[in-house]
Amino acid sequence: MRDRNPWMRGVAWCLAGLLPLLAGAAPPAPGSKAPDFQLKDLQGNMVSLSALHGKTVVLHFWATWCPHCLAEMPLLENADRELAARGAQVLAINLGEPRRKVERYAREHGLKLAILLDTRGKAAQAFGVVGLPATVVVDREGRLAGQIDMGSLNLDALEKLIPAGAGGEKKRED
Repeated sequence: MRDRNPWMRGVAWCLAGLLPLLAGAAPPAPGSKAPDFQLKDLQGNMVSLSALHGKTVVLHFWATWCPHCLAEMPLLENADRELAARGAQVLAINLGEPRRKVERYAREHGLKLAILLDTRGKAAQAFGVVGLPATVVVDREGRLAGQIDMGSLNLDALEKLIPAGAGGEKKRED
């Protein structure tokens, strides 16, 4: 029998490979120290969470096969620009996909935000990510400020997790 949907087979394969890794994951409690990680960006540079101490950091775990993840990318791109002006940083952490695939997606969609590659799911596991997309906010002191799970990211929800003075300035008031 011919495979009618190779894309779904690929998604199932990716999930099957990642689920054992993520199954034992438990998220750190709000207010606790965020786990450190070291991941490569698309340019091959190593990025660690500890090197961003003093900045609020938004970690967004995603994959190109995830429809909710892709729907949230334009919001993240805009949030990255707004938060950078306040001294905060957005890191889009791709979970388990090959670098070339992620590079192609970023290029085709004109993404400028920092994209990191969590090829083995270690950072996702450390943050208790069990489904995609997942967004975690780490405050300037390196503590977990909060988390938004599975496709419910919006600017209001994100703003509520960004501590006042995220980058030395006050949170915007609408």
